[in-house]
Amino acid sequence: MSQVHFSFEITLNQIGVLKLADGVNVLSQSVLEELESHCDHLLTNSQIQGLVITSHDNEHFILGADIKDIESLRRSPQDPEQNVEAGARYMQEVFQKIADLQMSTVCAIHGACLGGGCELALACDYRVASSDSSTKFGFPEVQLGLIPGAGGTQRLPRLIGLIPSIELITSAKKISAQKAAKLGLVDGVVGSRQLLDLAIRFAHSSTRPVRSQKKPKSIKKTCQKLAIEKNPIARKLIFRAARTKIEKQTSGFYPAPVKALTAIREGYQLPLNLGLKKEAATFAELAMSSVSLALTHLFHATTHIKKSPYHQNRHDQSDHQPASSPSSADRDSHSEPSTESSADKTTHNSPPQNHAENNTEHHRADQSTGDIHHNSSPEDIIDHHQEQSSSEPPPDTISVPPPLRVGIVGAGFMGSGIATLCASRGLSCRLLDPSPEAISKAYGYVSRYLKKRLAQRRIKSFEMKQALMRISAVSTQNENQNHADSKDQDSSLDPSGMARCSVVIEAVHESLSLKQKILRDLESQAHEDWVFASNTSALPISDIAAVAQNPARVIGMHFFSPAEKMPLCEIVKTITSDDSAVSAGFELATQMGKQVIVVRDGPGFYTTRTLAFFLAESIRLLEQGARVEDIDKAMKQFGFPVGPLTLLDEVGLDVGSHVLSTMVKAFPGRIYESQNVSKMIDKNYLGRKSSQGLYVYSQAKSSRSGDLKKTGVNQEIYQIFGSSAGSISLSDIQKRLSLVFVNESIKCLEDEILAHPYDGDVGAVFGLGFPPFLGGPFYYADTLGAQNLIDELTELTQELGQSYKPSALLQKKALEQRKFYEDQ
Repeated sequence: MSQVHFSFEITLNQIGVLKLADGVNVLSQSVLEELESHCDHLLTNSQIQGLVITSHDNEHFILGADIKDIESLRRSPQDPEQNVEAGARYMQEVFQKIADLQMSTVCAIHGACLGGGCELALACDYRVASSDSSTKFGFPEVQLGLIPGAGGTQRLPRLIGLIPSIELITSAKKISAQKAAKLGLVDGVVGSRQLLDLAIRFAHSSTRPVRSQKKPKSIKKTCQKLAIEKNPIARKLIFRAARTKIEKQTSGFYPAPVKALTAIREGYQLPLNLGLKKEAATFAELAMSSVSLALTHLFHATTHIKKSPYHQNRHDQSDHQPASSPSSADRDSHSEPSTESSADKTTHNSPPQNHAENNTEHHRADQSTGDIHHNSSPEDIIDHHQEQSSSEPPPDTISVPPPLRVGIVGAGFMGSGIATLCASRGLSCRLLDPSPEAISKAYGYVSRYLKKRLAQRRIKSFEMKQALMRISAVSTQNENQNHADSKDQDSSLDPSGMARCSVVIEAVHESLSLKQKILRDLESQAHEDWVFASNTSALPISDIAAVAQNPARVIGMHFFSPAEKMPLCEIVKTITSDDSAVSAGFELATQMGKQVIVVRDGPGFYTTRTLAFFLAESIRLLEQGARVEDIDKAMKQFGFPVGPLTLLDEVGLDVGSHVLSTMVKAFPGRIYESQNVSKMIDKNYLGRKSSQGLYVYSQAKSSRSGDLKKTGVNQEIYQIFGSSAGSISLSDIQKRLSLVFVNESIKCLEDEILAHPYDGDVGAVFGLGFPPFLGGPFYYADTLGAQNLIDELTELTQELGQSYKPSALLQKKALEQRKFYEDQ
C-alpha cells in the first residue's frame, strides 16, 4: 500500500494511527486516493480496534481541498460543472468510507483545521484538539464563492445544531478549540503533547460508538432543542432570519452564503446520502460562477504577493493551495478583512466583505493638537515627481533581521492607529510627538481599541495589559514621558531613544519640509541598518529622501485609515531604495497582519493616483447634473462599499481639493479639475468634520460617541454646481466611474508604478474597495475584453476628453489579442 502522503502504524493495543506526512496540509486528489486505500485496507483488517487520524505538521492539520484540482476540473473541455460535481462526490465518498468503518474513529487535531479538514473530522466518531492558539476550526469556502462540498453543510448541523452551523458556514469565521468544544464540535481539548494519547484512549473501544449529537444535560436544554431543531415553524423562522442577515451583509453580490443556507435547510430534512448529493450539485454550480472565478483569482493574487522576493518567508508557501483557505481568511486577527468598523459594522467578506464597509472609515480628519500630527487621508499634495525606481526584481535572498522594535513619529490619528497595530501584534514601539496632549490621546485611542476587543472576548485581560506595555512614548516638547518601559528610561527623553528601532515610521501631516526635517534629525542618531518609512499618502518618497545621508534606507509605507483595521499597506520603493530596506518594510507590514503590495515611487503611487481620477470624475458628473445620491447609489450598486461623494466628505473637501489640484500638475490635461469645489470650501462645506459638505451631518440622539451621522444631501450645493436634474442614468455613472478607475490602473502598470497586475488587483480591492466579486481592475478588464474596453473608452474620450484616453498598454493587449492573465 502506498504511503507517500500518510504513515500508518499500529499501537500495542491495536489502534491504528494514520498520520499525514509533514508538510501535507491540503487534500489533493492523490492524498484522497491514498486515504481511500487506507480505508479499504481497514475494512478488511479485523484486528484493528480503532483508528486515529492526525498529522505530522507542526503548524497545520488540514487547510482544505487543493484548489488546483478544482480549477483543473472546471477547465474540463466537456461538462466542467458535471466534472466538478463528480469531484465533490468522490471526496464525500472517501469521507463516507471513514464514517462506515466498524471501529471507533478519532481525529486528533493540532493547528488549523479548515474546510475539507473539518469535513474529514466530521466523518469521524470523535474529534480531539490541542489547546494551542494555532488550532482553529472553520469553513472559509464562502470566501472563494463556494460552499463546503464534502459533507460540511450536512454533517455539521446534525452534530452541533442548526444555529451555530449556519453561523460557522455562512460567515467563514474561525473558532478556537475551546469554542469548538463548547459547541460540541470537539469532544476533548488537551495540550499538544497529550493529544495523541487522548485520541488513542477515545479510539480504544471494542464497540462502535453511537453517532448522534450529545444529549443536552438539562431538561431546559432538551426543550430548547426540541423547540428549535424539531419544530418546522421554528426552523422556518431560523432560516428566514439567517437569510435576511446574509442578504444585508452581502448586498446580494455573493451567492455562496445563501446557497449554503439552502443546502443546510434542504439537507436537514433529508437522509444524509440525499443531502450530500444536493450539496455536491450546489458546490459545482457555484464553482462555475463568475463570482467564484473572481474570488479564486484574488486568492491567487494574494498568494503571488506572499511569494514576493521581498518576503523573507516566501519559500514556506506551499505549491498546493487550499480551496477553503483564501489568504485573506488565513489571518485570525484584528486586521483581517474586516469584521468590524468604527461603527461596529459587519462586513469581503462574508464572502469578501473583507474591506467593504470599512472604507467609510478610509479617511478621517486629523484630531491631533500637536505640531506633529498625521494627515489621515491617503490623498494629499503632490507637487511634482522625480525619476521613479527601477522595476528590476530584487535578488533572491535578502538578509534583514525582523523589525522587533518600531518607532512612530506623530501621535495623531494615523500614528495612534499604527501604534495600536504594533502593540496588538506583539511589536514593541516608541511613539514620538511634541505634544503631551497628542500622546495622551494616542494612549486613549489604543486603550479604547483594546478594551473593545476585550469586551468582545477576542483577547484576555493579561493580553491587553501586555499590549499596552509594548508602547513607550515621549514628548519632545517638554520632555514629559507619559509611559515608559524600564529598559529605556535613560534614552526615552530624547529623540535619540529611537536609535534602537529597526524601522521608524513617520506619520505626520503632509508637509515635505517637516518630513525632511524629521528624517535629518533622526538619521543622525540611527544605526546603519535602520529604515525610515514615510506614511505619506502622495508626496514623492524621492523628494523626502533627497536630504538623507543614506537615501537607500528611505522607503514609503502607506497605511490606510484606520490603520489597525484596514487590510492594505502600500510599500513605496524609490530609485535609490535598497532592496533590504524594502524587504524590512514588507516584513514589518506582514507581521502587522497586512496585505502588502510594493509599488514604485511616483505621483500618488498607485492607490491615491487611481482614486484621484475616480473622485475627479465624480465631481464632473455632479457638475453635469447628476444628483449626489444617484452618484453614490450607482457605485454602491456596482459593488463599492461606499459612494465616491460620501468618501470625499469623509476625506474632507479641503484635502480632496488640494489633492486633485496637485494631481492636475502631475498629469496636465488628463485629470478633470473643478472650479466649484473651492466655492464649497469658502462656505466651510468641508464634509463630515464641518457638519456640512456634499451631505449634511448631525449628532444622532442615540449616539454616545459624539460621531456625526449623515442626515441627507446638502441641497445648497446645487446652487454652486448647477442643476440637479438627475439627467445621467445610474448605468452611465457606473460606466464612467468604473472605466476611468480601470484605465488609470492600467496606466499605472504601463508606467511601471505596478510591477504586476496582481499588485493592482490586490491594491484596488483591499485598499480602495473595488468590488472583490469583479476580481480587481485588471481581472475586470480581461472580463470585459481589451477591444471592448477600448471601444468604450474611445467613445468617452471623444465626449469627455483625455481622462478616458485608452492606455497604450491596453491598446497593445487588444492588438495582440492577449489578456493580462493569460492562464485564467
